[in-house]
Amino acid sequence: MWHKIRGVSSEEFLRRKQGEALDIFFDAMRGKYSEEEYLAYLVKDTNWNMDKDVLKKCIRQGLNIPVEGTMKIIQKLKGKYRLILLSDHMREWMDYILENNRQISIFDKKYFSYEYGMLKTDEGCFEHIIKDLKILPNETVFIDDCKENVAMARNVGIEGILFSGAKDLEIELKKRGILE
Repeated sequence: MWHKIRGVSSEEFLRRKQGEALDIFFDAMRGKYSEEEYLAYLVKDTNWNMDKDVLKKCIRQGLNIPVEGTMKIIQKLKGKYRLILLSDHMREWMDYILENNRQISIFDKKYFSYEYGMLKTDEGCFEHIIKDLKILPNETVFIDDCKENVAMARNVGIEGILFSGAKDLEIELKKRGILE
């Protein structure tokens, strides 16, 4: 879909808007813009004339795709550890995920970037969560598929695991004595 939409190539789109579009995207995930406002910006100055509902549907198709085996690991951890979900998403996207994935209720507490105005890569994000949960960083493990997010957690003393798949995660958790 993103290679060429309505006559505007992805290269041309990136040339026109790349930096600004990323700033708007990240601010939308911080709760500063709604999905409607973000999408309106996204198609501005293009000849896409795309129905926003079609665009929303395309976006939602990419959301909530579970990684096979991951929920099984989380279920093994439930009851032994406090499970916290930290997610960078727009409100509307997270609402969709929550509606379509009841398993998220397994988490003891959930933090969404749009609610507290910070992304995982923002200074103060992990400090905010540490303070709110009254936890010790050195007794906490953060698992994420983004290297930058793991680095931010490590900067405040939280042990980090870069997620690359369920099998690798299970091996790493066993190695650290977190899973049996």
